[in-house]
Amino acid sequence: MSQNGIGEQSAPLNENTTQRQFMRHRLVRKVQENTHFLAMTSMVCGLLGFPHYLLDVDNNIWLAQLLTYLTFILVSYNLLLENGRNNLAMLTMSLVTISLFVVQLSPYAADFNDTATILRAAGQNGLHATSSSWEFIAGGVLACLIAVSYLFQRHQYVAASQGVLCIAVMIPLIPLLGLLCGIANPYGVMSPLTTLSGMLCAFGLLARHASHPPMSYLLLMDDTGKQIRSSILLLSICAILLARAGVMFGDNMRGLPLVVLVSLIAIIYTLSVTYYHQGQVSEKILPATDMDFASQVETALDSQQFFMMYQPQVDFNTGKLKGVEALVRWRHPDKGIISPEKFIRVAELTGLIVPLGKWIMRTACLQAAQWNDHPVLGKIEVSVNVSPLQLKSGTLVEDILHILQETGLAPERLVVELTESSFVQDDGENARLMHQLKEAGIKLAIDDFGTGYSCLSYLRDIPGDYLKVDRSFVLELPGHNKAEAVIQAIVSLGKSLDYRIIAEGVETQAQADFLKAIGCDIVQGFLYARPLEAEALPQWVSAAQADPKV
Repeated sequence: MSQNGIGEQSAPLNENTTQRQFMRHRLVRKVQENTHFLAMTSMVCGLLGFPHYLLDVDNNIWLAQLLTYLTFILVSYNLLLENGRNNLAMLTMSLVTISLFVVQLSPYAADFNDTATILRAAGQNGLHATSSSWEFIAGGVLACLIAVSYLFQRHQYVAASQGVLCIAVMIPLIPLLGLLCGIANPYGVMSPLTTLSGMLCAFGLLARHASHPPMSYLLLMDDTGKQIRSSILLLSICAILLARAGVMFGDNMRGLPLVVLVSLIAIIYTLSVTYYHQGQVSEKILPATDMDFASQVETALDSQQFFMMYQPQVDFNTGKLKGVEALVRWRHPDKGIISPEKFIRVAELTGLIVPLGKWIMRTACLQAAQWNDHPVLGKIEVSVNVSPLQLKSGTLVEDILHILQETGLAPERLVVELTESSFVQDDGENARLMHQLKEAGIKLAIDDFGTGYSCLSYLRDIPGDYLKVDRSFVLELPGHNKAEAVIQAIVSLGKSLDYRIIAEGVETQAQADFLKAIGCDIVQGFLYARPLEAEALPQWVSAAQADPKV
């Protein structure tokens, strides 16, 4: 396999672990995709509760409500803009603003205003607004925390932002905790719209960076993730029951719900951080950057940002084009061309390699079928790398046969390449699949031979056609005695088992001469051609026929 192929240098993956990673990735991605809904709803609630009706400009409660809602509105608006929802943000702002303007012209404007409702409640309780404004300070604290967490996110302090948001989303729960502990209204009451707008804004900020540690590990779908969530639930219930017992025995203090709140935050954060460090050490979980990158890979697959290139393979004996290897590339809208070394590993770890590999197979076969009328390209083979996870999918053979029928490509023109890791600890199922492909007329190649586990029994058991010498050996030629000995042994072994030998990564004429001398059949590398797009391949063929290198 070329250095840019699929399945390169990846250790065998546990199927269940990979599936859980994929499930977690999809869950995180769905949460991130709904960020704009949370932000939009928060902005609507904030605009509806905004104190547009001038009751008393000197009133502390009115001013606090003004600043609180303004914070929610601005943060939610920026969330919409940062998620590419410019039109939605402008439409929401415009519609609600017009509605509020119409309401303000009504003589019943105060009835629709959240601040007016609070002031009336304060008046009915015989409290002066200024002296009782501390009763409504929770909304202002919530707004401050959300503003601080948003600034942290903008400056890439995501973990600190999550810690602040954990406190923010708990603030509206303080009255509920007070009720559960037997304390009525321990810290005053926030208005309903303040609570709803603030909670939605906080959850929107959390959702935007849902893939970042340590809190992202609460979304893990494996047994440890479930254990963490169960532990948090159990400890939370115990903390509330202990607080309730304290109140029943006369320890009726206003700080009790706050103590419970801090305890719950400490429990959640400690368990999450502990699991994060365990996962980082054992490499059982994907880092946050990889999870973000996985979301981009899936988006790229959905929006057709991937494209194919083809590297020629030349027959050493005849000097003619024997085939091409299909290589995938990613044309990122912002970062330009991204090579497979940067996204194949993440696709393997998340399970995205299965739909991506199917797309590669279909695209390569369709392109090869379109060359049918070309005098040279219409006769060559196209090699496509298949990941071990595709073998585990259970539908590989059916998918390939369906693609061949759909595209009209002759089976004998398709070469399926598999790495050695595909046959490690195989119970015979992969070998059975290879026999099915072979019976259908498809050719098989063992990729990266010599770099993996090199269990020779599978060379005997599978009906392979080609054996590919890894480029890591070729790069040391000529002059490196051990590399020369290894390659000579591989060629001798392959020939005795009726394999044709492909040497990849050939960059110098000296390497080509040595490989040809020891009996390699096919060569592939930059000495002959770099990977080419489909449109450029016919021109290369014409130039190669006029001035062959071999």
